[in-house]
Amino acid sequence: MRLSTTFFKLFIGILGVFLLLSGVEFAFGVFDILEDSSSETLQTGTWTAGTPIYTAQEFYDFATSSTSASTDHYYLANDIDFTGFTWNYVSAFDTNQFQGTLSGNDYTLSNIVMTSTDTNSLMLSIFSRMDGATIRDVRVENYSMSISSTFLASSNIQSAVFASQVTGTNNIFENIRLSNINLISNSLNGTAALVAQVEANADLSIKNIKVSSLTAISSSKRAGGLISRVLRGTGTIIIEDVEVQGFIAAGNATSNTGGIIGTLQDVVCTIDRAVVEYTAEGTITLTDGSITYKSNKYVGGFVGNAKSTNFTISNSFYTGKLYTVYANLGSAIGREQKPVTLVDTYYSNVLFNNTYIAPTVTTGLHSILVNESSMPDIAWWNGFAVNFLTANALWSQDGTGRLYLEE
Repeated sequence: MRLSTTFFKLFIGILGVFLLLSGVEFAFGVFDILEDSSSETLQTGTWTAGTPIYTAQEFYDFATSSTSASTDHYYLANDIDFTGFTWNYVSAFDTNQFQGTLSGNDYTLSNIVMTSTDTNSLMLSIFSRMDGATIRDVRVENYSMSISSTFLASSNIQSAVFASQVTGTNNIFENIRLSNINLISNSLNGTAALVAQVEANADLSIKNIKVSSLTAISSSKRAGGLISRVLRGTGTIIIEDVEVQGFIAAGNATSNTGGIIGTLQDVVCTIDRAVVEYTAEGTITLTDGSITYKSNKYVGGFVGNAKSTNFTISNSFYTGKLYTVYANLGSAIGREQKPVTLVDTYYSNVLFNNTYIAPTVTTGLHSILVNESSMPDIAWWNGFAVNFLTANALWSQDGTGRLYLEE
């Protein structure tokens, strides 16, 4: 006879309590046992499964390892400061693929300086590739790239903090805080804070992500706040509860620059509860000087170039500067190649090239205008905030009413 689901859950719960009372340690929370397909964020307390990481060298060895399995679990046992540590990227890392779980336990990785002189390198990021991996509950502060203009000119790199390429199903980023992030690329796959390129048919869930003081620029096409490029396929991209602030730009004539995604091809994609403020121009300091790029075409508040037939943005707000001399820009989407659904999506105080008045001749898509050249008042923010504050406890309002994700 088959036990009912309710009875089974009750049995497991009693078993878990019994084990706790009897002093038996186990790595996963009770709820992790109940639903294999559920998000591991249901586990309570500090993550203690698998391999602890204590030092910068241990983290580097783990991140640059060529061996990984879906059952691998790693966790940060403390804050790790990379000051004085050389993170040298070589082209042999390009084929590395992380498939397990990294839990940061709300600890911080700070002062990572990624360097390379190997011009055959393609993917400058902590994990070159991800396939069905989970990264959660981690903070990254002060991340930069120490490369020269000569290296940049003679290489073909895509860059991100965590992964230059994502494949497979069940890829998860959640509960992450990034601050003072500096990235540069010169590949068509571009640069972004979390992921450079999401491959065809890959699934990706991005939830509770705050990115502040970001500079992500590319000499080629595509730059995004969270993702640079999503390729056409059967994949699903879910983005919820995100805040992005910084400078994002691609210097190519068709820049494909967006506050969340640079280029979105035909996949199922939803963005819900997003607050974005960025300027489509940025400067990065290299080892032999600084370089500045300004986006030129296909520049959007949320997405630079949208080609998806199943794409919805809801409960979202953008403000910033969309510099371009072309008409292909929008406060929501820079180039709307296929219809995009906007629900309760707004913009305010956006500088379009040299005016706050949105262009009338454009292939871009605009959100609902709140105020032309000033931020909304507190009464508007209070009304807009209702859907955020009732959805979860992640959001708060500052003294002006503006929404922000809690640290």
